[in-house]
Amino acid sequence: MSKTAHGTIFAVPLPDGTFVFGRVMLDVSKVLKRRLLPADSPLPFCAGAYLVEMYSQITTNIDFVPSPLLIPGAFVELREIGTTWPIVDQVAVDPRKVEFPEYLIGFRHAKGDGAFVCGEIKYPVPFTLDDVLKGINVLGGWHSAFLWPYVCLWALGRRSEIPAEYKTANLEDYDLRFSPHRARVYEHLPFSIAQSYFEKQAQLGLHVERLYE
Repeated sequence: MSKTAHGTIFAVPLPDGTFVFGRVMLDVSKVLKRRLLPADSPLPFCAGAYLVEMYSQITTNIDFVPSPLLIPGAFVELREIGTTWPIVDQVAVDPRKVEFPEYLIGFRHAKGDGAFVCGEIKYPVPFTLDDVLKGINVLGGWHSAFLWPYVCLWALGRRSEIPAEYKTANLEDYDLRFSPHRARVYEHLPFSIAQSYFEKQAQLGLHVERLYE
């Protein structure tokens, strides 16, 4: 992997021998080394992963074909990019179009025991710990490189091709954007579901563009 990972286009082999493409949107470890994150930032917890976005086109070779988004931002273990997941192109990242997964964490505050997390956003929500851990149960984290091809199959609607023992290969348990509980969480947030990450974080006085300077 090059020293500048942002914008790297890579190909992920699927079990049937075809390929799906993704792009590195943020190298969290590089941002940490540059000391660009405040002490209370949620991002260091994903330092062992890249933020990537995936595209919907499936090909029989590794010639990159631009196509609509399939997965708009997920943290994926970084070890396979540049090895078994070949690097095929480079497309610069526009910070205004970067999206992050959304999830909840346990976080004790005056009105509850949870917080909504998305990128650098950490916003307290009035849920009990039981709501966070059992009721909603979307706790984020990063995806293993081993399971990621199956997660892509899940997102493509090809779920019958995922082996039964890989039931964790999904997005619903990791990202509120794919969860039926998302609207319930947004009732307690100061921005709307329709807003982009760039709009949400700017509303809270954050500046994601500094991570790319």
